[in-house]
Amino acid sequence: METTHDELIAKPIEPPNLLVLRTPVRLLQTAVVLGIMADWLFYDKPLGLSLLLFVLLMIGGLCWNGRHEAITLAKRNLWLLLPLFFFAGMATLRTNSTLTTLNVLAVLCLLAYLAFFYAAGRVENMNLLGYALLPLRVFGRSLALAAPVIGPSVQEIKVNGNGRRHLFPMLRGLLLALPVLLVFTVLLSSADLIFADYVDQLFSLDIFSHMAEWLWRGSLILLLSVLLAGGLALALTRHADDEEQSALERALSTLPNQFSIGFIETSTILVLVNMLFAAFVAIQFTYLFGGVANVTEAGYTFADYARRGFFELLTVAILTMLLVLGLNWLARRENKGQIRLFNGLGSVLVGLVLVMLVSAWRRMALYEAAFGYTELRLIVYVCMGWLALTLVWFLLTLWLHPDRFAIGALLAVMGFVATLNLINPDAFIARQNLDRYEQTGDLDAAYLASLSNDAVPELVRGLALTAGDAETQLTPICARSWLSDELDCYATPHEILLTALNGRYQTLISDSSWQRWTSFNLPRWQAYGLLGFLAD
Repeated sequence: METTHDELIAKPIEPPNLLVLRTPVRLLQTAVVLGIMADWLFYDKPLGLSLLLFVLLMIGGLCWNGRHEAITLAKRNLWLLLPLFFFAGMATLRTNSTLTTLNVLAVLCLLAYLAFFYAAGRVENMNLLGYALLPLRVFGRSLALAAPVIGPSVQEIKVNGNGRRHLFPMLRGLLLALPVLLVFTVLLSSADLIFADYVDQLFSLDIFSHMAEWLWRGSLILLLSVLLAGGLALALTRHADDEEQSALERALSTLPNQFSIGFIETSTILVLVNMLFAAFVAIQFTYLFGGVANVTEAGYTFADYARRGFFELLTVAILTMLLVLGLNWLARRENKGQIRLFNGLGSVLVGLVLVMLVSAWRRMALYEAAFGYTELRLIVYVCMGWLALTLVWFLLTLWLHPDRFAIGALLAVMGFVATLNLINPDAFIARQNLDRYEQTGDLDAAYLASLSNDAVPELVRGLALTAGDAETQLTPICARSWLSDELDCYATPHEILLTALNGRYQTLISDSSWQRWTSFNLPRWQAYGLLGFLAD
């Protein structure tokens, strides 16, 4: 039977890619509770155990609603939980600000992946651009899906009359309870002085002075609840046949059909770049790997020659991988011979880049031996290692499964952040630089003093090592201040470390917000104990 025009107009239109939820009210209630919990856990509090707790609450709320919607987490995507819990848990074990930022970003991205692939799809089927864009797509779709969740929830509450039926009895109960609470509060306040202090503080609150903050926090809770409601709806209603690619990805996938590079042009590019890289690698074997004599004969000191260029070489390695990926995407290959030749030229290029990475590693090692470790130098080390593994994975997928490169690259990014967590950068830097100090007598005490609480056990060891060192250095405050002429800007390494540790201890004493159990962080507690022992 043919549907008329009027019937089409009268027929309600469901939001695209959104199944009808059985219990939208429950999902909205979960989102509001999660929003309130997020405010309680994170607002104006140091990060610690709270991040793992919130992730557990998120997963629990999602699974609870999924149970009522008869939807479970796809087993093929369960592995996402492992890195999610790992990075969330690291907030209790590390205080380094850079690492904490990376951990929070990793948690947010993994939550986005989990929401998108909770009930349908496979994580490993996406491409590189898809992995990069997916968190933004989930954010946008969560906002779009919030209204279809909130609207039916409000309508259901109106239809059932639950609001008015429960509201008035609750108000009557509150009025009846007030005199009872007042009597018991007076008696209990008389019985316990500390309880009386808490009661006095409660009733002495200046409501108007806190009104702006309460409105701000209420707005944050509201916005977060809306976003979470849409995110939960996305996780529980995404179809198995829902399009996993964004519009941008689909548009880019058609680009090779409209604009491509011929095989001869592609081969010319690869051959010329290979020749350039081969000449550079030959110089590395002759001079950098060949020994000091060859460098001095060329008119340079080995230190000047070797202690530079690692950032440039790292950039070359990254750009080369992007070049080969781009050519692999745009180049036309019309037969198996052309495919094999392209793969061969690309493999040679990647092999030469791996040699460059070894050169960059060697240069960084020489630079570190001369000047010691810093956070940036350690990050470059780890980045080079994981970039080398990514290039090897690229070679394997280039010949065997080109569509599997993206998932390997995603795992490499996770591995990079996980390696930094396992190394514990600040503790590692302090330990290595103090070991170097024992051998050379050279130590940048001001930089060590700037490290996070992760390094405190090593800094305490540094106090003993530097106790007899009379050589003075520029103090941290003078290094950062324009008023150095008015300050006593020089102190021994021992004095610099002792002053920094005492100041750190006073900061921990003056701000007790980190002592809340939700903000538990192991390095902060260890630093508090060690520094308290020193102060005594």
